[in-house]
Amino acid sequence: MDGPARVPGEGPGGVAETRAAAASAAPSPDVAASPVLVDQPQATLRRRGRPRKVEGAVTPGKVSGGVPGRAPGASARSAPPRAPVISDAARLAGSNTAELAGPDPAVLAGPDPLTGTGWPDHVAELAARKHLEVLATVEALRARGRTIYPARSDVFRALRATPWDAVRVVILGQDPYHGPGQAHGLAFSVPDGVPLPRSLRNIFKEVVADCGAESGQPGFPAQTGKSGTSSSPAGGTSADAPLLAPFSSAPPISAPPSGNLCRWAAQGVLLLNTVLTVEDGQPNSHAGLGWEAVTRGIVAALGARSQPCAFLFWGRPAHGFAALVTNPEHLVLTAAHPSPLSASRGFFGCAHFSRVNAWLTARGEVPIRW
Repeated sequence: MDGPARVPGEGPGGVAETRAAAASAAPSPDVAASPVLVDQPQATLRRRGRPRKVEGAVTPGKVSGGVPGRAPGASARSAPPRAPVISDAARLAGSNTAELAGPDPAVLAGPDPLTGTGWPDHVAELAARKHLEVLATVEALRARGRTIYPARSDVFRALRATPWDAVRVVILGQDPYHGPGQAHGLAFSVPDGVPLPRSLRNIFKEVVADCGAESGQPGFPAQTGKSGTSSSPAGGTSADAPLLAPFSSAPPISAPPSGNLCRWAAQGVLLLNTVLTVEDGQPNSHAGLGWEAVTRGIVAALGARSQPCAFLFWGRPAHGFAALVTNPEHLVLTAAHPSPLSASRGFFGCAHFSRVNAWLTARGEVPIRW
């Protein structure tokens, strides 16, 4: 307040008297430093008991909201140190982040393994060689002693086995199998002679339950006609079998099923993982390394192309790719993942294989021999 307070009803004389009284008084320094406003109600002192709690007051040493304050004159305490933020690339390289400073230059300068497949002509990320940048990082880790699956020659097997113009169905996986001898570049697939992983075994169970003898899966009995002979002999085909080989050329039904899905790839089924490499015994260890940007670009390009195809998205991570399919002419099917942890919660009974074949047949195309 710039001037002395004036009590309502007082004249000029009252002001003078007030000034005189103020001059004759000897106020303490504390009082002089804290002028009192007449219009502000003053709290009355209590003789004993705890001080009255005033609404909005702050207890000394505390900050509103329950955060302890700092007493006047006390030295400020330093904040506790934060844990360092480690990027995915640094995590993969271990504590020495300089280990990833130089990706393999031979990969960056070398030929593109996808040349002639049509993929770099239609996918911007592949045209910009983004897949080779990630591969160069992977090969740098491999050169430093990391055990990584699949082999370098198999990393892009899915795209080479099913060129751009040949894609009719897309099955999206997560990352390769992380055990020795399992991953060979096709989602859910294993080489001939390798025991079936549980997810692949569940896929075969659903194929047989969904398509019956028409699935052509080896190791499962076929339906018989009135003559007692098999009307559709079941049997498997080798990885090099011709496209849509006749059922009569298949091995006998006693042959064990093969987990090699090259026969699907040869019929136009793109078996693509969202992450193309993995470290031994560490599932999802290469997530965030850069593969996701490449595979999202691939799915987006397929989802926008004019030639329709069917997309099978199994599991929540794959469901997030469904929004990339923008052409309404495509067929998009989602279900739970075939893993034993979730197969009984929506994968078994999804009938994706028969629905894809019905859709292909309605378009005048040859169905997939699952």
